[in-house]
Amino acid sequence: MPYWPVAGALVAVGAGLRVWHWAYGRGLWGDELYVAHNLRERGFVDLLYPLAYSQSAPPGWLWLERFALAVSGPGEQSLRLVPLLFGLALLPLVAYLGYRLLPKVAALAALLLVAVSPFLISYSNQVKQYSAEAFWVTLLVGVGILVHRSAHRLRYLVFWGAATAGATMSALAIPVSAVLATILVVGLVVDRAAGAARWREMARFAVPAPLWLGVVAAVYVWNLRPTRNDTALRDYWLRKQVYPYRDLTDLPATFDWLHSTYKSLAVVPFALWAPALFLVLLVVGAVVCWRRSGWLTVAMLLTPLAIGLGAGALGQYPMTERLALYCVPSCLLLSAFAVSPPTGQIVLGWSRLTAGAALVGVVLVPQVVTDIRAAADPQRAYKQGGGANLADYRGALRYLSEQWREGDLVLATPVSWNGQSYYGPPADGYVRLAEAGACPGETASGLLSGRSRVWVFQATDWDEDDNAEINARLGQGGALSERSFVGARVVRVDLTDGAAAGAGLCLVSPPRSAAVR
Repeated sequence: MPYWPVAGALVAVGAGLRVWHWAYGRGLWGDELYVAHNLRERGFVDLLYPLAYSQSAPPGWLWLERFALAVSGPGEQSLRLVPLLFGLALLPLVAYLGYRLLPKVAALAALLLVAVSPFLISYSNQVKQYSAEAFWVTLLVGVGILVHRSAHRLRYLVFWGAATAGATMSALAIPVSAVLATILVVGLVVDRAAGAARWREMARFAVPAPLWLGVVAAVYVWNLRPTRNDTALRDYWLRKQVYPYRDLTDLPATFDWLHSTYKSLAVVPFALWAPALFLVLLVVGAVVCWRRSGWLTVAMLLTPLAIGLGAGALGQYPMTERLALYCVPSCLLLSAFAVSPPTGQIVLGWSRLTAGAALVGVVLVPQVVTDIRAAADPQRAYKQGGGANLADYRGALRYLSEQWREGDLVLATPVSWNGQSYYGPPADGYVRLAEAGACPGETASGLLSGRSRVWVFQATDWDEDDNAEINARLGQGGALSERSFVGARVVRVDLTDGAAAGAGLCLVSPPRSAAVR
């Protein structure tokens, strides 16, 4: 079977799926909007400081995004160009690594699974760094394996150069680089054939490391440490019960956490209908890889997954959903060893090949089905969690802009500010329910006084109970009507009694950048 023509066709399919969603230009949803606000409000230097709104992204990736915004403006396709390019670059990278590491059939199986992976496609089209994480981690794993196999005199410089560049573009590239370097050193130590020369090899390997250490120290101080100290983020992940809920010495609780974690990873980001397949493919692939390529290759391909699980067990990294996307390509490369052509007994070998192909087929079918549905309706593509990532505030805000007339009052709820202030029109104020019947500052009554028509923009992916109560209280002062959109609602109130409508509603200061009219 000719490898590169088939691989080229698979790369084209994967690229086409990614470009299709990018060209569609879905509206920015909540997390994307938080990043977009930071990019629009800050220059290159300011992006080195901790981001607002409990967001975090590598400085190099932020600079690329800021450059795209400066060149092409704050539109959806401009902001998603960098994630798209990393998503596209991953495809030929996997094709090359598969060619170097795997038999042809297995390499094509890995490339196929990466090409049609629903969440690799999805996050190649979101203003988040996860496609860059997947690319850089996969690149580093591949470079580590190839450096071990190579005798080129510049191989160590290549490894540390890739690790240094990756540290600026991917937070996960830092621990992955450290573990890969440790594995390479262990490989030199246990390599008896190297003899006394192995110590010279270790010295040569260590010479470029200080540059990487310097960049990592700077990234940690300016970028990673503030994120680790963000209490809002930590509380959020604790509420989602991502970390072990008891001490690791409680073995039943620890096994329960591992079981729930692997099941959640099988669904997102691996997109498997049967979670057991995730473990079966990984174990079978690891066994075959060990026999064909040795322990070091297995260790390096498992490094991203092991780091995520270890950091999750220690409560340091939320190994879940999109934050685990970085380990998908390396795990798929390892799993592809399950369909390696037979090398031993003919009957046993072909039985293994057939079983492995069946497993890959079972994995492939639901992913292709998901891709077809997503391509047919990109707006509803790849729903996660409660579906917040499906929201498109543009329709609601466009409608509000068209209906607004001079003298109308525009209000928004605090959780709606990111969409409202990014797409407009400007709000006259932000309102929330009074706590214990009182407002710490100004009430909404004064702002409503003398108005005949009020508009309220509400994001409906959060705080729907509060939204309903706000609408009920506004309706006390006049006739209320609602119009729903994808992830948003526009409420119109024709006031007859502004004081009654404002009862129990507080005016609150908008977040930074959400200036009122």
